[in-house]
Amino acid sequence: MPPDPTSPTFLLLGTAAGGGLPQWNCGCRNCARVRAGELPARTQSSAAFTPDGERWYLIDASPDVARQLLALGPPRGRSTPLAGVLLTDAEFDHTLGLLQLREGSAWELHATPGVHALLEDQFPVRRLLSRYAQITPVSAPPGEPRLFGDLEVTWVALDDHTPRYHHGRRPEAGATSALRLRGPRRTLVYAPSLSTLAGPVPELLASADVLLVDGTFYHPDELIRLGLGTGDAASMGHLPVVQSAPTLARLPAATKLYTHLNNTNPALDPASPERAWLRAQGLDLADDGWFVGL
Repeated sequence: MPPDPTSPTFLLLGTAAGGGLPQWNCGCRNCARVRAGELPARTQSSAAFTPDGERWYLIDASPDVARQLLALGPPRGRSTPLAGVLLTDAEFDHTLGLLQLREGSAWELHATPGVHALLEDQFPVRRLLSRYAQITPVSAPPGEPRLFGDLEVTWVALDDHTPRYHHGRRPEAGATSALRLRGPRRTLVYAPSLSTLAGPVPELLASADVLLVDGTFYHPDELIRLGLGTGDAASMGHLPVVQSAPTLARLPAATKLYTHLNNTNPALDPASPERAWLRAQGLDLADDGWFVGL
């Protein structure tokens, strides 16, 4: 919990990619070192913000959400400070936690029309939860700012990459989005899934004082070189760190951190040459529990 979140505040709840660190079915070097107590564990990608210290909004609901929500402070009876959830996509890693929020009495679900369509059809989570909680869907078309107290939040559509469970025609724009949060003091861009530096991305990244960007894979063929998979980073909708870092290093943001880190990413080791290379360029990895005032 940030020490004094009475003004607009952003909090990273989880910084690992799907499966977390360690991943339950993985014995890679990083996972083994976490189990041995040599590296810190990380929960799956999620964040939260508050405009006033009273109401909190989740950004993506990971499978670790029940544990992560403890960072927002103790509940009062059966009430919680959770006012809503904002989604950047409809991936399981960012939506399975919605099912654990069924104990909440009422909350808002903010997402682009494309993401809402997926959650109404192929992963009908709102219909599944309708008998458990009062969920109000709120459409957030890309490019249209929304106010949360003194915070202005805008979804910026990045690409049409959809979850593996999706089949049929492509959904509307905004299947994968970044969020731009403009506060009285700072502008923060949160982009846990970034596949390109083209389109609206250069303007988006240049507008930020604080950047939290997709760091899933360090190398484009990371899983292949470790013998853990056959797909490369691009096929999974992620721009590897070695390709994004030179561009990020030139941007004016005072804080530039990678999040959504796969368990195989070698930069997870703070003593690694990969981590040293990032730090030499003014970049680093985010940690669970990191926060900043906006």
